[in-house]
This record gives sequence, C-alpha cells and structure tokens, in this order.
Amino acid sequence: MKKVYLAGQSNEHDNNWKELFKDISECDFHDWEFDSDQTSPDTFFPDDLNGVKSANYMVANPGIAPSEATWIEIGYFYANNTAKPGDFCDKLIIIWQEARNPKWSIEFVKKTGHIVSTFEEAKDKLCELIKKDLILQDPTGKNGFISNKRDFVNKILKLAGFE
Repeated sequence: MKKVYLAGQSNEHDNNWKELFKDISECDFHDWEFDSDQTSPDTFFPDDLNGVKSANYMVANPGIAPSEATWIEIGYFYANNTAKPGDFCDKLIIIWQEARNPKWSIEFVKKTGHIVSTFEEAKDKLCELIKKDLILQDPTGKNGFISNKRDFVNKILKLAGFE
C-alpha cells in the first residue's frame, strides 16, 4: 500500500477534486481535510507536515488562488524525496490548471516533478507511477509480479503503451 498525500485546495473550493483519487486501491490517502486536526495552526501545521513526511507520493493542487500552505507542503515533500537540490522528484505530481497565474513561474515549477493540467491527468500519472513502482519492487517474481526477464520487459513495454 502506497501512502499518498493530497495537498492543495479543499474539495469545497475545487469541485471535490480529491474524490477522483480515492478509488485507487493501491493507495492509502492522507487528506488534510479529514486526517489532520484543523482546529488551529498549532495542530494542523505539524499534522499536515507529518502526513507529507510519511507519504510515498504527493498529488498537489494549488488551484488558481494563492496557495501558500500548499507550496510549503510541496517544498517539504520535494526536500524529503530528492538527494540534492535541482533533482527531479518522480514521486511529485502538481496540477497546474490552465487558469493559474503567474504563467512565468511554471518553468521553475517544472523542475520539481510531474506537471499536469487536469485532475484526470494527475490520477493517470499517479497510477502509472504506482504500477511502475510495484513492478520494480519485485523483479524476481517471488510475489507474483514478474516471473522472468521476458515478463519484466513485457510489463515495462506495456506500461510504456506498447502491447
């Protein structure tokens, strides 16, 4: 089971966007709206960052409004999941909606992780990354994933869209 932190806009402020992800059976989601004590910054700040720190993946939706807390969470996740500054974080997915401004900052953000423009693209990317991770976890096939080199190559080709 992979832990996924859902960062960003609340469901109320962005069309229940998080619900799209919650049917991915390989994931245990940390949703700050429900999994952190939102009573005050004294409770939600450490709760949220503990959720970020324990996550294997992050899907972040900063929305189109200022999202200071989301960018703090993204930065914390990035710092905890890269070896050095400037590395690409393959476990970070940021939803950069077309209406988000300022446009110039997207070039900086693209250096951090996977950038997508819709919730559906983010879900597809998360599923792709999890499948890749599960396959690479057990290349020997001892747990039923891959039984030989040919199966391994076929699985990789299938993930890449080649049948």
